[in-house]
Amino acid sequence: MRNTLVLCCVAALSAITGTASAQDWTKSKWGPNDEIGAANYMTPELVVKAASLVKTGKTYALGIPVTPQTPAYPPRAFKLTIVQPGQAGSPGLGPNKATYNDDILDTWVGIGSQLDGLGHLGIEHVLQRQQARRFRRS
Repeated sequence: MRNTLVLCCVAALSAITGTASAQDWTKSKWGPNDEIGAANYMTPELVVKAASLVKTGKTYALGIPVTPQTPAYPPRAFKLTIVQPGQAGSPGLGPNKATYNDDILDTWVGIGSQLDGLGHLGIEHVLQRQQARRFRRS
């Protein structure tokens, strides 16, 4: 699955680089100050039209669990450590000897569901027109 995704992304980027320079593909059809790109297509009228398509009210979960098994390109990883801070060697805290667990989460946010985000790909460090200045090499 991962190899197929990588191959598709490489093919898409190769096609883009072969036909347009970074300056060409970053120009917005909505003008030089545009910051939302294709979201300009989402008008109030279009939202009402989309809502009228709802017939059953059925919902679909779009999230995925993030665990140590969540797919991630190296060096990205997910690590969860459960600790009992300040409790080592003691029967507990306070007069009722309370104990508790806490969690330390060490992870990259670009794992799991973001693997399919083509908005995370770019050419010469240019991802979107509004971000071009921030991501170009200095």
